[in-house]
Amino acid sequence: MKKSIRYFKLLSASPTGLRSPLVTVEVVITPGIPRHHVVGLAQGAVKESLVRIRAAMLRAGYDFPRGAITVNLAPADTRKESSAFDLPIALGILAADRRIDASCLESAPTLVLGELSLEGGVRPVSGVMPAMMRAKESGLKRFLIPSENAPEASAFEGLQGACVSSLKEAVDQLKTPAWSSVKMTRFNTEPPPEKDSPPDFSVVIGQDDVIRSLAIAAAGRHNVLLSGSPGCGKILMARCLRGVLPPWSQDTALAATCLHSLRKPGIHLLRERPFRSPHHSVSPAGLLGGGNPLRPGEVSLAHGGILFLDELPEFSPRALEGLREPMEEREVTLSRARTVESFPADFQLVAAMNPCPCGQHSPSGTDCRCSDRKRRAYRGRISGPLLDRIDLHIAVPRVDPTAVLKGDRIASESIRTRVRMAAERIGTTPPFVDKNAEQAMIRASASLRLSMRAVSSVRRIAQSISAYDQADTVGKSHVAEAIRLGGQGWRFVAD
Repeated sequence: MKKSIRYFKLLSASPTGLRSPLVTVEVVITPGIPRHHVVGLAQGAVKESLVRIRAAMLRAGYDFPRGAITVNLAPADTRKESSAFDLPIALGILAADRRIDASCLESAPTLVLGELSLEGGVRPVSGVMPAMMRAKESGLKRFLIPSENAPEASAFEGLQGACVSSLKEAVDQLKTPAWSSVKMTRFNTEPPPEKDSPPDFSVVIGQDDVIRSLAIAAAGRHNVLLSGSPGCGKILMARCLRGVLPPWSQDTALAATCLHSLRKPGIHLLRERPFRSPHHSVSPAGLLGGGNPLRPGEVSLAHGGILFLDELPEFSPRALEGLREPMEEREVTLSRARTVESFPADFQLVAAMNPCPCGQHSPSGTDCRCSDRKRRAYRGRISGPLLDRIDLHIAVPRVDPTAVLKGDRIASESIRTRVRMAAERIGTTPPFVDKNAEQAMIRASASLRLSMRAVSSVRRIAQSISAYDQADTVGKSHVAEAIRLGGQGWRFVAD
């Protein structure tokens, strides 16, 4: 009886988070009454996998084995919630039933992922990129994944394998003696052209001071709050800011793409920093992350790029207050009853708001129809601790229509060059604050009663201004501009 027991195992992964633990798929077929079991904390789609596998195998021309089939997903104490186990389980059943020779999957451990359709096709799955990163860290160098996930695999160097579109094609790949030498160049993995390139700063009229402030924010990766009446160009300038950001590292691009891979399968390696602009009705879970299994929210999808929040006071107070920890820690940790997941969230916050509910408040106050009580209530929707974490508070003035006919406009290309040079200097040797500038900063901080976080922010802003101006040291003029932008800028919101 023991000789009739058929056994096979191969490797897969649970692509439900950034950690994506490797999973050993074990298949045992024993004679007797047909019974099918999937064990190892299989949830939802994993429990239904044998139903899809049976239909896919029949469609591919293979009879479903008779007898009792037991599939174990090890380690057994880790929840499995992805349909990506369909393909490895199907190959394990065929190999255990001696229908195919899959010894190459055991001799050279291979990562196998893919969802099966009832027609025998292999559908893409989310989270392939984090799973391949984990596999590479564990020493695996071969993979077998859906063809639509090929763009994600092309982001890794040193990995070999194949991308398949059907169960039959997967079996044919295993029959090929040198299937593991198939390079990713076989697949069309060229990223598509950018659909929405950022607008150029040259289209902005009469806001030279604001543009300079945004360029300084881009160089030092400072958080920004823009406040001004409707139609003054806040949204336009926020979108232009994306086009002048300094280039990012390969590691940051890879980490950001992994986060997007958990939400959208088949994504190419991101070439530009992301720009996320959620609607003000977004829930705290949508902004910070959540769901079952846990998925990254907008703060993580903006990792390495810009998180733009328009109409900031209209956002849910719970959602806004949830930003405080990610803005400090550069990551968000989600704790649930059964799991804890940490997602990177190193984003640059750019927010925009009106000065009052009607949007027409100005120093003269002649056009505003709001009472003082309404204005204070409107601005009070943004808490002081959150404002303290925003470095630059920029008042965007109204534009004189006659400015269209005069003055030179600033192009993004010239700003981008200066921002790149300033960012490189800040990242290597930040400008030194001389003694006179240090004393001026201390006196101003004491006079304005700034928090220690605000003082640190003023120092960093002054260094960014000095680097952007290509100065050797941080002088009193740089400190004065930094205090104007960050040290007391919050007052125009609070007053």
